[in-house]
Amino acid sequence: MYATVVTTKAKGKAELVIICDDEALKGPHCGFCTAASGPKGKAPKETVLARNPCGAKPGDTVQVSLSEHAELKAALILFIAPILIFMSALILTNSFQLALWQSFGVSLGSLILTFLLIKAGMGEKTYYVIDQVAPQRRPLRHK
Repeated sequence: MYATVVTTKAKGKAELVIICDDEALKGPHCGFCTAASGPKGKAPKETVLARNPCGAKPGDTVQVSLSEHAELKAALILFIAPILIFMSALILTNSFQLALWQSFGVSLGSLILTFLLIKAGMGEKTYYVIDQVAPQRRPLRHK
């Protein structure tokens, strides 16, 4: 997939806008953005943060990919870990002979705290990588 670099940030990262042209809407869509569900040409711009080992500059068109096992890592961090913490807190508080609503309240609080810690700790984490600066794309010519 291709993107345009909007800004470069410290620590070798860049903010990108994913390019989804009309040609991509004609065939199977990558599914990254909401262009497949929206009207043609009216898709909202999707902005992501990516590692920038190539040193791309603002305005460059780049080729972007997901790092290895990105979906699995994201699922573990965002779904599996919080559910395990919630269930562990529920079992632990239930062993203290608390009422069910109290156990649930403490477990729900631990779940909210877990999500806040994930958000704070993963603020600049990204699984996108800029592979290379792409050559200038030529506009498609219709016959």
